[in-house]
Amino acid sequence: MEGRLADTVSTPWMTPQATARYLGISLGTLRNWTSARYIPFVKRGRVVRYHRDSIDRWLSKGSCPGRTTIADSGI
Repeated sequence: MEGRLADTVSTPWMTPQATARYLGISLGTLRNWTSARYIPFVKRGRVVRYHRDSIDRWLSKGSCPGRTTIADSGI
């Protein structure tokens, strides 16, 4: 019963495995980033979770504006 309940409840909190899949990185890389406090996470006791909205904001902040091309400069 508890397994079915977990499948039907939608939550923004992701496990390390789900977060690694979401980011397209290995679990080891995620653990290294977490240990270095490079990525936002929450730890309660031994349980580590990542909030999807926090991860999305973190990804957005890391974006760069890109290169300016000749077409963009108006020359």
